[in-house]
Amino acid sequence: MTDEKAMVKVEEKSSWDEALERESWVAPKTNIYETNDNYFLTADMPGVSREKIKVELEKGSLIIMGRIDYENVSTRKFILQENEFGNFYRKFNLSDSVNSDKIDARFENGQLVVTLPKHERVKPKTITIN
Repeated sequence: MTDEKAMVKVEEKSSWDEALERESWVAPKTNIYETNDNYFLTADMPGVSREKIKVELEKGSLIIMGRIDYENVSTRKFILQENEFGNFYRKFNLSDSVNSDKIDARFENGQLVVTLPKHERVKPKTITIN
């Protein structure tokens, strides 16, 4: 890795760490549902761009984070404020039934969608009767 790339990674990490300490964070509205093959987690993150989302696996937990333009939003003079403002942060403990090697995430229309594939051992099976 070039020094420039390493420097960018360090800056990105420190900016996230600094934001965790200095800025306010709220839990995004989240839904979790399942199909026979997968669990799906959807999290609403209005005001967040794709570049400002972080999804991490850490010690059996899934961490989702999204950063808004905090400086801009925090200086607004609200006339009506129904939404709690802040960056988005939520941590979920993963079950042993999730195949963490195959987790996938996408971001569309202000919503983060994380696909959590089930291990084969927990998927429903039909047994043929002879």
